[in-house]
Amino acid sequence: MSQLSKKAIASKLLQEYSQLLRCPICKRTMIMQNDQSLVCEENHHFDLAKKGYVHLLSQSIETKYDKELFQSRKRIAEDGFFAPLIKSITKIIDSNKTDAIMLDAGCGEGSHLAQIQQSLEQASFGIGADIAKEGIQLATSNSSNSVWIVADLANLPIATTSIDYILNILSPSNYAEFDRLLKKEGKLIKVIPNSDYLKELRGIFYEDKEAYDNESTKARFQEKFELLHTEQVRYSVNVKQPLLNDLVKMTPLSWSADKSKVEEVNNTESMNITVDLSILVGIKK
Repeated sequence: MSQLSKKAIASKLLQEYSQLLRCPICKRTMIMQNDQSLVCEENHHFDLAKKGYVHLLSQSIETKYDKELFQSRKRIAEDGFFAPLIKSITKIIDSNKTDAIMLDAGCGEGSHLAQIQQSLEQASFGIGADIAKEGIQLATSNSSNSVWIVADLANLPIATTSIDYILNILSPSNYAEFDRLLKKEGKLIKVIPNSDYLKELRGIFYEDKEAYDNESTKARFQEKFELLHTEQVRYSVNVKQPLLNDLVKMTPLSWSADKSKVEEVNNTESMNITVDLSILVGIKK
């Protein structure tokens, strides 16, 4: 897909779905103007990038998530590492609503949203939002019925009560914004790691560290949303090189690990890796 075609496809989608977006500065509605820019009622302009995304931050924010990390995550996702998770989320959405409007809040490079959309029996429209421009730039290479925006989860430039499903997969939450964005019957689907998630890497990188505990995260979810359903997704994947190196690059577990421990994994031919996740499904209280 060329850069021009990415921009043309994004422009067409934004013309059709611009009512779902709002200006991050003044909160007013926006329209697509001259196939080039989103313009609000107060005349704030946000140009459509050549790669087919819109930067909707008032100022750039630096993150630890770089292009190399997102490229690694994309290769891992495309190899099917998260396939059972995608299948479980798809089943939840397919069983509830047709023609869903979905937001992936903290979408990274967009693999999860794109794979869910491709797996759904019903048509859907997606918005992928992330604060890291490097991830959103890569997300535009996904073949999906989605628009991709650089945006802050604390100030999402999306219309109130416009979303059927919010996906929040291994990403921070802003429950106040999620509550604002969801329709009355809309659902929040949050994915969090359980104690055994990537335990093989955790065991090498942090031999003496206590196991991860997600009870506070679950409690916070239930404080803000009514919990309808919890589902554990647990399986093992044999990850071979060079994907094992990609797995190390994509996980924050490696950021503060001793370099010699990281090298130990990178020099390993293959490892059985445990994926242990919980899917929390909730509605507004």
